[in-house]
Amino acid sequence: METTYRIKASDLNKGFLDSIKILFKKKEIEISITDEINDETNFLLTNPTNKAHLFEAIEELKHGKNLVRFSGDEFEKYTQELLKK
Repeated sequence: METTYRIKASDLNKGFLDSIKILFKKKEIEISITDEINDETNFLLTNPTNKAHLFEAIEELKHGKNLVRFSGDEFEKYTQELLKK
């Protein structure tokens, strides 16, 4: 089982810890703490080359340039062909 909690450090209390103990009982758990939420977009924006590429792609989308459309079946067929390579 995997669970993600987002909570302010000031809201941490014994009740929170007790709820984790109840939820996971005697299982071994891993706790990872970060001080900010980093999603893939934020990660891409930290690299100037990736950032430029991302903003270029957004502009192309706004102007309808370099768009590719396909059905779900076409996508499935294409991905199967790529997997064979």
